[in-house]
Amino acid sequence: MICLPYAGGGASAYAGLLRRLTGLTVVPLQLPGRENRIGEPPAFTISDIADEVAPATGEPYVLYGHSMGARLAFEVARELRRRGLREPSRLYVGGAHPPDRRVPLAAAADLPDDAFIDQLIRRSGALPELRDLPELRELMLPVLRSDFAWIKNYAFAPEPPLATPIVAFAGLDDGEAGVAEMLGWARHTSAGFRLRTVRGGHLFVKDRPDELAGLITADLTAGQVPAEPDEVHLWAGPAAGRDAVLRRYAGREAVATSDAGDLAAVAAGSGPGIGVCVLRARDLGEPVELSADEREQVEEAAEEDRGWLALRAVTAKRALMAADGGTADPAAIGFPDLADPGPWRVQPGQEPDRLSRWRITHLALHTSRGEALAAVAVPRDGVRLSVDLPPERAR
Repeated sequence: MICLPYAGGGASAYAGLLRRLTGLTVVPLQLPGRENRIGEPPAFTISDIADEVAPATGEPYVLYGHSMGARLAFEVARELRRRGLREPSRLYVGGAHPPDRRVPLAAAADLPDDAFIDQLIRRSGALPELRDLPELRELMLPVLRSDFAWIKNYAFAPEPPLATPIVAFAGLDDGEAGVAEMLGWARHTSAGFRLRTVRGGHLFVKDRPDELAGLITADLTAGQVPAEPDEVHLWAGPAAGRDAVLRRYAGREAVATSDAGDLAAVAAGSGPGIGVCVLRARDLGEPVELSADEREQVEEAAEEDRGWLALRAVTAKRALMAADGGTADPAAIGFPDLADPGPWRVQPGQEPDRLSRWRITHLALHTSRGEALAAVAVPRDGVRLSVDLPPERAR
């Protein structure tokens, strides 16, 4: 497993995984300007990194990239494909926005030093000592500046999706690249997508190596990680595969299903109050569930966005009604911003008040028969969401 670091990080960020993944050769790449390469200018190119990875492609390998490293690993995989070399058997990405989306924290690259460091400490888990220790600051600031300049200047170029499964890891407490953002990585593979939630913040690769190593091992060995009380599993795929999934989740305390013709979704957890809805864009029809405020949001949006915003509202409400037992009037409740990536909550103060406890996450599905959207409602904060999508051709 070849590993690429987060902004400002070095190979030592993967020391925990290296110790715990004893059945796997873990090779953290050291980028210029850090740790034992501190004397080099902190600049790199995708071609340079691909040159380092290329000798390992003679046998099966996987790539792991965290935060900035996820975007690097993605581009390296595409560069290796252009060179006609063996592609990775997995692309693992942790704590990272998908490459076709901007990184909000990249705007900090233009801030003065003090404000720049403050943003990194508050939002991405950087060491507080960066603020207080001049020696550490002098050592790290050039690397951080260089890395964030790369992130800010990165421009995604459309290419066919990777023929490599992507497995994404999201920190439960990561305010920068959480579950809702990381689900977008599913757009960049035709070979299947999984998302797993790890306890911890943005730098869980360094702070929670035990949990991450267990998930990687289970993925590579096709093993099953035992379900825990704070975990909900979501599967979306062809309706023909639904019964096999339901057998896998037999015995769970709560199982919810939804069908959209030949497309199905299953959500399973260990507590009551789980709801799911899957719906194709072409099958939306007249969105009678919309509140007056939501209709206004749709009407004021650009014409090409109206159907998608309505679909987001309808799937969220149907998932919420399924979780609650369907007793509330969906048109009487509303969501304040239909363009918000989420997770969503019902606007506070609306009746019935109990609905405000649910959190709703959307998942866009790219299928051979058109765009679809899944929404899953979970009954409280602190629930870890795991997602499984089969290869695109099966959807």
